[in-house]
Amino acid sequence: MTFSSCLINQRAALVLDASVIINLLATGHANTILQALAVPIYVTDNVVREIEQGAVNGRPEPALLAKLIGNQALIVKELTGTALEDFFGMVSGHTSSSLGDGEAATLALAYRNGFSAAIDEKKATRIAAEQFAALKLVTTVDILAHEPVRASLGNEMLANATLHALQRARMQVREHQFDWIVQLIGVENVGTCPCLKRHARRRSPTLIL
Repeated sequence: MTFSSCLINQRAALVLDASVIINLLATGHANTILQALAVPIYVTDNVVREIEQGAVNGRPEPALLAKLIGNQALIVKELTGTALEDFFGMVSGHTSSSLGDGEAATLALAYRNGFSAAIDEKKATRIAAEQFAALKLVTTVDILAHEPVRASLGNEMLANATLHALQRARMQVREHQFDWIVQLIGVENVGTCPCLKRHARRRSPTLIL
């Protein structure tokens, strides 16, 4: 199966959710990847606070995120106006129809400013489709598969970076992205990535031996 990144002809800015940022940091090449996207990359202050909470447990992401913000690879934005209203609407209500602060802020900022949202979680994707039909959604795999990113890293470095995101951050992979991921990292590495096991079992049990 052929997989093509949905970032082809991407001109709108991107707003990154916490999970996407953590995945990119796990690659070891976050700055290079973000620079290759060649569009403004935003992160909400809600997501920054969410990741900063990991500093309490000694996680490396807060310091790495601070470096990306410091060199302006990421631009921090606060919610205002209608985006703030959308945010409050998404974080309140029943659990099945509400989101965490970071996810809600990412979607609200992107939607109200005509940006694209980079977010991996299925629940957030479902709610975005229901409430913001015009909003373009991007996954971490879309970012890694984007041709300028692939060209910037090269095949070997991209394969290692993707493997690190799978192993260290448990990057989510959609069903239609699985074959591309396996081809990139090699069949022999599928069993080392817990986040791929569900897909692998459906395709062939031998992939996870």
